[in-house]
Order: sequence, then C-alpha cells, then structure tokens
Amino acid sequence: MSEPIEIPADAERTEITAFVVASTDAVWQLFTTPAGLAEWWWPQFDDAQYEVDLQEGGMYRFRTATGGFGVQGRYLQLDERKRIVQTWDWLGGGEELQGEEQLVIIELRETGDGTLVHVTQTGPLDELDDLRDGWQDTLTRLEEHFDD
Repeated sequence: MSEPIEIPADAERTEITAFVVASTDAVWQLFTTPAGLAEWWWPQFDDAQYEVDLQEGGMYRFRTATGGFGVQGRYLQLDERKRIVQTWDWLGGGEELQGEEQLVIIELRETGDGTLVHVTQTGPLDELDDLRDGWQDTLTRLEEHFDD
C-alpha cells in the first residue's frame, strides 16, 4: 500500500468515534457493500439507493429522492477491514453537486469486544457541527444495528 493519506494539520475537520459490538469484518461489509449500507445508513428512506465500486479510484453514490439529497465520491485508499479514505460531495435533490469536495477517513480498530469506528471529515467551519451531528446519527444507527 502507498503512503497513507492524511488530512492536513491545518484543515478544518470534525471527528467522531463509535463502538460497535461486531468484528471489523462485519463492520467493513456494512460500510462497503450496497446490501450492507441498506441495513443501516438511511433506513428511514424506503427509496435510498447505494452504489459502490469498491476499488481505489472507484466511485460511490448514496441517494434518496424522498430525503432530497445524496452523497457521492471516490475511494482514494482502501486498507481492507482497517481504513477507508474517500472524497465526499453532497448532492441536492436534482443530483447537482452542492459544494466543494471534502475528505473522509473512516478507521476501524478491532478490540476484544468489538470494533472502534473513528470518522474524520473535512469541511467548511460553518458546516462542521452539522457534519458531526450527521455522523453521530449515522454511527448511532450502526451501533444499534448490532444491539438486536
């Protein structure tokens, strides 16, 4: 693998951590496959669609017409069951891009009891609280997915 991509020290960012009672293998599948994402990402939207081309340089797109938004990007680095580095572009209701490309790093670390999920996302300073709230909501659903 090439040198790991890191977020520049001076970049505006938000970070959030969650603990999932599951193996990194199980969590990786939920982050990297359309069927896995459909189980927890936006379950509140019946029309949510997930497209994933899981390879470095491959694209992903998650969208919902009911919610009126989506996100798409490219996978920049993949370290299976450990780390995903991807770009992040918001889509509006008409699927037009909503802003500048952001960077997301998702790190998975297996512990004795499950997997620690750490997400870092760059973004404009005035959007960081909303990004953090969105990730908190999303990762809470991931944690609850394994509570059954």
